[in-house]
Amino acid sequence: MERETTLKEQMEIAQLRFGMIAPVIQGTFTNVSIAAYCRRVAQTPVKLPDGRTLQYKPKTIEKWVNTYNQGGMDALVPKTRCDKGGTRVITEEAEQEIRRIRQEYPRLNATQIYDRLIREAILPATVSVSSVQRYLKRNGLKREAGTVIKDRKAFEEAYFVGI
Repeated sequence: MERETTLKEQMEIAQLRFGMIAPVIQGTFTNVSIAAYCRRVAQTPVKLPDGRTLQYKPKTIEKWVNTYNQGGMDALVPKTRCDKGGTRVITEEAEQEIRRIRQEYPRLNATQIYDRLIREAILPATVSVSSVQRYLKRNGLKREAGTVIKDRKAFEEAYFVGI
């Protein structure tokens, strides 16, 4: 599950990364090569500032060495996505249509809304149903529990009729 990282946590992660590559930067590692050093360091799990424990791949550590050599300490700070929290596949037109459909037909579920958007060519068929479901959930458009009306069945009896 994704969560928001603070600037302090990002700086702690950058310091952790630097701590792992510092012997390479300073030239004090005792292994035969940088790749051998990265393989050795990658064998040890690392505890992140948020409490999670990760085990990095040797290529990741080598990448940090190159990144540090090109951009310094600032390059080791983890980047956040510019489109985080938004949707990449649902266009603004589709968002407006989803809101309109939800307003006009509150009983439709996400799959039915999705089918309607595909039929009307507002969404391309490459977009998944789960994208529409996530959009509805994140924007508070899921149907309320109180709006569910009991379905009426065509041949349902109100009372038991014995033969």
